[in-house]
Amino acid sequence: MGVVKPPWISQKWFRQTPFNYCDHFGDKKLLAQLCKICHDEIAENEQLIKEGKDPYNWGVVFERVGKSLAQSLVLIQKMAEEQGIDLDNIPEEEDPYDSSKEPIFKLMQKYGDVVEKTIKDLEIVPIDTDVILVEKVIDALSHSRHYVIAKIGRALSSRQFDLPELNANDGKTSAFLAYIAIQRNCRAMLTLVKHKPLVDLREEHLKFAQLSLRTSDLIKQEFFPLEELEYDEFGYSDF
Repeated sequence: MGVVKPPWISQKWFRQTPFNYCDHFGDKKLLAQLCKICHDEIAENEQLIKEGKDPYNWGVVFERVGKSLAQSLVLIQKMAEEQGIDLDNIPEEEDPYDSSKEPIFKLMQKYGDVVEKTIKDLEIVPIDTDVILVEKVIDALSHSRHYVIAKIGRALSSRQFDLPELNANDGKTSAFLAYIAIQRNCRAMLTLVKHKPLVDLREEHLKFAQLSLRTSDLIKQEFFPLEELEYDEFGYSDF
């Protein structure tokens, strides 16, 4: 997907916050032209390489995450102080809403399990398989594995606020990003169906493509049934 403008988001608002509509998946150098998060990630990786560090080494990754959390905590503390809020004395309130009980959320969990099985089935392939193609497909599937669950959970949670504008800008958009990720999985599977070395997996890939189509349509019917889904993707080379 990369960056995409949902049809219900104005061009003016999109130009102000394109990173809100980026799934950070695709050509990071292209995405960095619109997405500040991707831009900052590239800059940080380049700095780490200059320091002789591997940006994807687990030790380095954990160090980066820890630093990011520390910075976030400082920012939250500062904002709380400005608002006169004592973070150590906030009464705990139980949230009566649990999105995981919703049928469509449970469906996303089951869909994620199928994604994981499909990835495992591609771990060993015939010697004449296009490895680059398979790796691209696995990247797409891996990205969607938990992404769609998180996005649908966010979309469901947004419904709890009695603010129609917030629901449109947050809930529908979160569901829309999950919709696109699943549509991408469908196209990925149909590409593998045409790849002769994987003929033994063709039936399973067709079933998964069909499941992806049905699942994405259920998301559309649940969250934006009346929308004409005309959109352009930026920064991702499709199948």
